Amino acid sequence: MERGEVWWARIDEERPVVLLQGGAGPEFLAMQIVEPATPAQRLGFVLISGEQAVDVDERRRIVEEAGRDAGAVGIEVFFGAEEGLAESGVVRVALPMDGKIFCTWSTAVSEESLIKRIGSLSPAKQRELDVALALAGWE
Repeated sequence: MERGEVWWARIDEERPVVLLQGGAGPEFLAMQIVEPATPAQRLGFVLISGEQAVDVDERRRIVEEAGRDAGAVGIEVFFGAEEGLAESGVVRVALPMDGKIFCTWSTAVSEESLIKRIGSLSPAKQRELDVALALAGWE
Protein backbone atom coordinates (compact mmCIF):
# COMPACT_ATOMS: atom_id res chain seq x y z
CA MET A 1 0.00 0.00 0.00
CA GLU A 2 1.45 3.28 -1.13
CA ARG A 3 0.76 6.94 -0.57
CA GLY A 4 -1.62 8.27 -3.22
CA GLU A 5 -3.43 4.97 -3.81
CA VAL A 6 -7.23 5.05 -3.94
CA TRP A 7 -9.02 2.19 -2.16
CA TRP A 8 -12.47 1.04 -1.20
CA ALA A 9 -12.40 0.91 2.60
CA ARG A 10 -14.87 -0.34 5.16
CA ILE A 11 -15.29 2.51 7.66
CA ASP A 12 -18.95 2.62 8.72
CA GLU A 13 -19.83 1.44 5.22
CA GLU A 14 -17.78 0.98 2.08
CA ARG A 15 -16.29 4.32 1.04
CA PRO A 16 -13.50 5.38 -1.28
CA VAL A 17 -10.38 6.76 0.42
CA VAL A 18 -7.01 8.05 -0.71
CA LEU A 19 -4.02 6.94 1.35
CA LEU A 20 -1.97 9.81 2.78
CA GLN A 21 0.85 7.52 3.81
CA GLY A 22 2.21 4.27 2.52
CA GLY A 23 4.32 1.41 3.76
CA ALA A 24 3.48 -1.36 6.16
CA GLY A 25 0.62 -0.65 8.53
CA PRO A 26 -1.19 -1.67 11.19
CA GLU A 27 -3.02 1.55 10.25
CA PHE A 28 -2.83 4.08 7.45
CA LEU A 29 -3.85 7.72 7.49
CA ALA A 30 -6.41 8.33 4.74
CA MET A 31 -8.94 10.91 3.57
CA GLN A 32 -12.43 9.90 2.60
CA ILE A 33 -13.54 10.85 -0.89
CA VAL A 34 -16.94 12.51 -0.58
CA GLU A 35 -19.49 14.07 -2.92
CA PRO A 36 -18.68 17.58 -4.15
CA ALA A 37 -20.45 20.35 -2.24
CA THR A 38 -23.84 21.27 -3.63
CA PRO A 39 -24.74 24.90 -4.39
CA ALA A 40 -26.80 24.99 -1.17
CA GLN A 41 -23.84 23.70 0.86
CA ARG A 42 -21.60 26.36 -0.69
CA LEU A 43 -23.68 29.29 0.58
CA GLY A 44 -21.46 31.55 2.68
CA PHE A 45 -18.37 29.53 1.85
CA VAL A 46 -15.70 29.80 -0.81
CA LEU A 47 -14.50 26.56 -2.37
CA ILE A 48 -11.63 26.46 -4.80
CA SER A 49 -10.41 23.51 -6.83
CA GLY A 50 -7.12 21.74 -6.31
CA GLU A 51 -5.93 23.20 -9.63
CA GLN A 52 -6.73 26.73 -8.44
CA ALA A 53 -4.99 26.07 -5.11
CA VAL A 54 -1.76 25.06 -6.86
CA ASP A 55 -1.76 28.37 -8.79
CA VAL A 56 -0.58 30.80 -6.09
CA ASP A 57 -1.82 33.92 -7.92
CA GLU A 58 -5.25 32.43 -8.64
CA ARG A 59 -5.61 31.17 -5.07
CA ARG A 60 -4.64 34.57 -3.64
CA ARG A 61 -7.09 36.35 -5.96
CA ILE A 62 -10.01 34.11 -4.96
CA VAL A 63 -9.29 34.38 -1.24
CA GLU A 64 -8.89 38.17 -1.43
CA GLU A 65 -12.16 38.51 -3.38
CA ALA A 66 -13.95 36.43 -0.75
CA GLY A 67 -12.79 38.80 1.96
CA ARG A 68 -13.62 38.47 5.62
CA ASP A 69 -17.31 37.83 4.90
CA ALA A 70 -16.64 34.25 3.80
CA GLY A 71 -17.76 31.70 6.39
CA ALA A 72 -14.79 29.56 5.39
CA VAL A 73 -12.45 28.96 2.51
CA GLY A 74 -11.99 25.38 1.43
CA ILE A 75 -10.32 23.37 -1.29
CA GLU A 76 -11.92 20.48 -3.17
CA VAL A 77 -9.50 18.19 -4.98
CA PHE A 78 -11.55 16.37 -7.61
CA PHE A 79 -11.23 12.65 -8.30
CA GLY A 80 -12.90 10.66 -11.04
CA ALA A 81 -12.36 8.04 -13.71
CA GLU A 82 -8.62 8.77 -14.01
CA GLU A 83 -8.25 7.70 -10.37
CA GLY A 84 -10.43 4.61 -10.92
CA LEU A 85 -13.72 5.94 -9.54
CA ALA A 86 -17.03 5.24 -11.29
CA GLU A 87 -18.54 8.42 -9.77
CA SER A 88 -16.73 11.70 -9.22
CA GLY A 89 -15.85 12.77 -5.72
CA VAL A 90 -13.58 15.14 -3.81
CA VAL A 91 -11.23 15.38 -0.91
CA ARG A 92 -12.35 18.56 0.84
CA VAL A 93 -10.24 20.51 3.34
CA ALA A 94 -10.76 23.91 4.94
CA LEU A 95 -8.14 26.60 5.30
CA PRO A 96 -7.49 27.52 8.94
CA MET A 97 -9.43 30.50 10.28
CA ASP A 98 -9.12 32.10 13.71
CA GLY A 99 -11.76 30.90 16.13
CA LYS A 100 -13.16 28.20 13.83
CA ILE A 101 -12.63 24.46 13.73
CA PHE A 102 -13.73 22.57 10.65
CA CYS A 103 -14.48 18.90 10.31
CA THR A 104 -12.40 16.82 7.98
CA TRP A 105 -12.86 13.44 6.47
CA SER A 106 -9.52 12.12 7.67
CA THR A 107 -9.46 8.67 9.18
CA ALA A 108 -7.11 5.90 10.16
CA VAL A 109 -7.79 2.68 8.30
CA SER A 110 -6.40 -0.74 9.09
CA GLU A 111 -5.04 -3.01 6.43
CA GLU A 112 -8.02 -5.30 7.07
CA SER A 113 -10.48 -2.46 6.34
CA LEU A 114 -8.92 -1.81 2.92
CA ILE A 115 -11.12 -3.87 0.61
CA LYS A 116 -10.01 -3.26 -2.95
CA ARG A 117 -7.46 -1.01 -4.65
CA ILE A 118 -9.23 1.27 -7.13
CA GLY A 119 -6.33 3.20 -8.63
CA SER A 120 -3.68 5.78 -7.85
CA LEU A 121 -3.10 9.50 -8.24
CA SER A 122 -1.17 10.99 -11.11
CA PRO A 123 1.77 13.20 -10.11
CA ALA A 124 -0.32 16.30 -10.94
CA LYS A 125 -3.26 15.13 -8.81
CA GLN A 126 -0.90 14.18 -5.97
CA ARG A 127 0.51 17.73 -6.13
CA GLU A 128 -3.01 19.21 -5.87
CA LEU A 129 -3.69 17.07 -2.81
CA ASP A 130 -0.32 17.89 -1.23
CA VAL A 131 -0.87 21.65 -1.70
CA ALA A 132 -4.42 21.45 -0.31
CA LEU A 133 -3.25 19.53 2.76
CA ALA A 134 -0.33 21.88 3.36
CA LEU A 135 -2.58 24.96 3.12
CA ALA A 136 -4.98 23.34 5.57
CA GLY A 137 -2.12 22.88 8.02
CA TRP A 138 -1.71 19.13 7.60
CA GLU A 139 2.02 19.13 6.92
